[in-house]
Amino acid sequence: MAMHNIYIADCVHDGGVYTYRLHSDGTAELLLKTPADRPMYLAKRNGKLYVLLREPFCGNVSGLAVYETDQTGKPHTCIATVPVHGVCGCHLCVTEEEQVYVANYLSGNVVHLPKTVVTHTDKCGPNEVRQDMPHTHFVGQSPDNTYILATDLGQDSITVYDSELNEVSTAYVPAGSGARHLAFSEDGQTLFCVNELASSVSAFAYENGKLSLLDTANILPEDFTGQNTAAAIRVRGEFIYASNRGHNSIACLTFHNGKLKVLSLTPCGGRGPRDFNLFDNFLVCTNEDSGNVTFFQVDGEKLVKLETELQLNSPLCVIG
Repeated sequence: MAMHNIYIADCVHDGGVYTYRLHSDGTAELLLKTPADRPMYLAKRNGKLYVLLREPFCGNVSGLAVYETDQTGKPHTCIATVPVHGVCGCHLCVTEEEQVYVANYLSGNVVHLPKTVVTHTDKCGPNEVRQDMPHTHFVGQSPDNTYILATDLGQDSITVYDSELNEVSTAYVPAGSGARHLAFSEDGQTLFCVNELASSVSAFAYENGKLSLLDTANILPEDFTGQNTAAAIRVRGEFIYASNRGHNSIACLTFHNGKLKVLSLTPCGGRGPRDFNLFDNFLVCTNEDSGNVTFFQVDGEKLVKLETELQLNSPLCVIG
């Protein structure tokens, strides 16, 4: 296994982006802290690190800071900080051509920087508290590099756009589920959506910008009675991983013959696993509520917690 740089967003006023070297034995070495005010999400592309900031401007507007990185991958020079035309920017996508897209949760909009803004206005779901208005939560590119997809937790929707944010199609998760984040299968033919409010995963067939719902599976044990919101989702080979905040676990699922099946639930080692990511045979999980970052060795459905653990204030996002 090659060594990786991983980047973790610590979302507090005196927080920032922490660059670590992930070694082949699962240990992590701090290389650099880049100060930043409440970083929400990160992306890395073509030698640049993109940092979505909660509120760097007056009037609650979120912003995007762009850093050049050196040959070792460490960010060093902020080359721009620009507004993203919305409140509570929560997710970010940067294409190979360095086209930048942002989802602003409280504004319910999707933005193609520098100036294209599409605000969702359709009917929202039945959860009166969490679905009071549109809440865009994710924006990402299709595997064929042709379309941009955005989830809306308020509308239970996944909208497919062209690169200029013209709507191509819209699909829906079950009412009240709260579509949050997306991940494609490695062959690009199936899309998986983790649903925050229902603590479930939905599978869609994907072809030429169109989605068709195939199945939805709950990712909590049947006897769990506490409060839970699902958060992040990643795919590796035939396995789908999703995080539970409340049950505080990582679920592992498979998808065969149009059906999802939960294989395992592993304690995440903290509280509020908002994000996690896979690096070779390691899974790194950011536990927002307990302020720790936990590390696991991954073998399909089997996740084994390692001794490596990082202490931050409010870790939200981890990328490589």
